[in-house]
Amino acid sequence: MKVERISAHRLRECEISMEKWTHFTKWKASEEWIEDETFGKKWISPTCVCYNPTDGLVYVGLTALDRDIFYTFDPRTDTWESLNYPGERDRYGSKIHQGLEVDAEGRVYAGVATLGDADIWPKATGGPIFRYDPKTGEYAFLCIPIAHDYVQGFVMDEARGVIYGDTFPGRKMFRYDIESGEVRELTMLGDVSTEHLALDADGGAWHTYELMQWAGRYPLLRYDPDRDEIDFTNVDLPDVMPEKKGSNQIDTALLTRDGALYIGTSAGALAQVDHRGAEVSVTYLGKPYVAPRMKGLIEGPDGLIYGACGGDYDTHLFMYDRSSGTFDDLGPIRDTQDGTRCWLAHHLCMVDARTLIVAESDNHWRASFLFKVELA
Repeated sequence: MKVERISAHRLRECEISMEKWTHFTKWKASEEWIEDETFGKKWISPTCVCYNPTDGLVYVGLTALDRDIFYTFDPRTDTWESLNYPGERDRYGSKIHQGLEVDAEGRVYAGVATLGDADIWPKATGGPIFRYDPKTGEYAFLCIPIAHDYVQGFVMDEARGVIYGDTFPGRKMFRYDIESGEVRELTMLGDVSTEHLALDADGGAWHTYELMQWAGRYPLLRYDPDRDEIDFTNVDLPDVMPEKKGSNQIDTALLTRDGALYIGTSAGALAQVDHRGAEVSVTYLGKPYVAPRMKGLIEGPDGLIYGACGGDYDTHLFMYDRSSGTFDDLGPIRDTQDGTRCWLAHHLCMVDARTLIVAESDNHWRASFLFKVELA
């Protein structure tokens, strides 16, 4: 398998000087970002994507301070359409960060995150979980899991009717039961930077947590829905960049069709996690690319795993063959026509056996794009 063509697809255009980026990220409060003509009205980042087989569209969650945060992208025509998310509900609900899920009826679930920081927490309502019905165009707002906090990421166990998520700025983990509407805080997580949860084949929800704040360790925890208890395992993911604090936290995860759980770390390492033995085991599989980050894992119809890694315009696609245990670098994420590069690959989805969609995020120089990857 190799890359035949990559194309960058722009929703908005804007340019940002490094002086402005540095000044805002160091000195400006959350309200000043919202009011700024560039950051508040033009700068966006596609932060998560999912393919909906019922209509053939890719649903795109954005970071957008004007709160127009939910779109579709049609991979057949390369066109965008706003889903008119009602952003007037909350001034600070400015992104759909990690977590778009499609149920058996084609309805899309998402959680609303924020680009604000602790300075907006006292006056913020908190981020809701919502359901969008493409057939009617209607939104159903299901709950705000934790008051004042926003939903950084979530995973949905459709078989059990449960959504698990984590929040920011408070860094807590929650459980939401779709049928009853009950929402519960499960635990605080400590000073973690991870945004992604993992779900195993038995319905267990995984996260990293801070253990011994002076030690800089982030082991795995697993919430067991059958026992309604959390196991703080004290088992770490592989740390291939020990000089960088927190580099072995969860950056992405994939539950394959045969029930295997794979986790990619912030340092760009891939591991397999198994909880069914006497103890939790973590098997280090490798690091496909020299740069850090691994944002996005997807299983192809052939059983191969595809992923995106890297950052700072040094982003690559890779393929992992589980049968041989080998990685294949598929090359940089770069438009094959004009050379436009991807700053940070934040998520990806698969449209069909030959088409991937990569969400670029957090570009320091311009608004971020979607990249459509066509495989040969």
